[in-house]
Amino acid sequence: MKIFILLVYKVFARVLDILNRFFNVPRLRHLREIVDVSAEEMSAENADSSTSLEVSSRNEYCFRPFEMRRIKQKRLIGPKKSKPYARSGHRIVGNDSALYCFGGFNPNMAVVNNDDDETSSLFQELWKYDFIKNEWTLLMDPSNDLPQELASNAMILHEDVLILYGGTGFPFGVNCSNRLYVCKPGIKPNEMTEIAVKGDLPPAQYGQTILYHDGFLYTIGGTEGFDYTCDVYRLNVATKTWECAYACRPDIRDDPLGRYRHEIAFDGERIYIIGGGTSESAFSLSSIPTYHIRRNQWTYTETKPDPNLPRPGVPAARKCHSCVQYQTDHGAEIVVAGGYDGRLYYKDVWKLNLSTFEWRQMQKTNLPYPIFFHDAAASSAGCMYIFGGIKFTYNNNVRTNIVYKTWMTIPKLSEICWEALLHYNPAIVNRTKSSLLEAGIPLKFVQRINET
Repeated sequence: MKIFILLVYKVFARVLDILNRFFNVPRLRHLREIVDVSAEEMSAENADSSTSLEVSSRNEYCFRPFEMRRIKQKRLIGPKKSKPYARSGHRIVGNDSALYCFGGFNPNMAVVNNDDDETSSLFQELWKYDFIKNEWTLLMDPSNDLPQELASNAMILHEDVLILYGGTGFPFGVNCSNRLYVCKPGIKPNEMTEIAVKGDLPPAQYGQTILYHDGFLYTIGGTEGFDYTCDVYRLNVATKTWECAYACRPDIRDDPLGRYRHEIAFDGERIYIIGGGTSESAFSLSSIPTYHIRRNQWTYTETKPDPNLPRPGVPAARKCHSCVQYQTDHGAEIVVAGGYDGRLYYKDVWKLNLSTFEWRQMQKTNLPYPIFFHDAAASSAGCMYIFGGIKFTYNNNVRTNIVYKTWMTIPKLSEICWEALLHYNPAIVNRTKSSLLEAGIPLKFVQRINET
């Protein structure tokens, strides 16, 4: 019966796709989104009942690295929203306990809210997804004092502080921000505070990136909708003073071209600019613009192709992709997933080691569909989570609110044991810290529960 219902969903989705090609009706687009999410949930349930990626027919835990798995979230009953609506242009960050999602955009929300105001299509909210409880919690909403710029912000999590910078509101590119906000999402009541700054402030933009290092917050690139930069600004966190560290002049120097929706990697000395683009172009990932912090200089790092692939053996140029970084015994690694170049949409996943600079395509780790304007976060042990974005299916763009998880490396045995323990004992979240420690569970894992 479930298979028949799933078939009906898919046929209905194709009919809606055809209608949406000829009629620009918001309610049809919203209905298409609902059908897509429902069909995906039912497909996941069918997979769980037959050949689950993580659990055998006897409900045994099985560690399966490098496989993209859709997380089956708890269904909560109640008046409040139990999980975020489908969205794109949001940002997520995470640690070993949870991920946090801020902002995002969905033009179909005007139908949900019965409001013709385009600003209602933006999500003025901060969500938390608890890895251990396997559930979403809405931490802040429009009743809190949150920024108005809610799309293509830059966001990082430094220790227990969430740092949010830049972004755009509606109309996109007209209302841009260069304001800086911080909050500690683990502390209640949750508050987001704007930091008063001075000095040579960066221009108000969106699609930029930020990085914290050695007492400074760096921001690189971005756009206000027409002009694109790759300038480097940094904020002295102690004095709250901005300065322009490097103004790119690609017209007279071999500086990188301006861009937005790029990602960055960092090895402790150099910032690597991964992809990005403009409204009309996307940049290569074979030659990576590299900013040397100490020398205050741009160079280019040439990467090596995947030796197991035919030429070119490197990811295609892209923007609006995701990129996570984690540490391994062989050095820092980054993982690039999805994205598009303005014409082609990608579902491939690539790994780059920051010591060898050799690309490896993760053949087993492809996304289930091409996706862009999504975001990703990784645990310290190398487990990647991808949330939201625009999926390209049947020549239509549909936003999603699905969470995917995959192990991008083989972690320590203790991490695998921890996953197995949570699988067999989900009620462990209700135990006290002292009882867990007495049971012999290492402190670092106990703290993950108490942080949630």
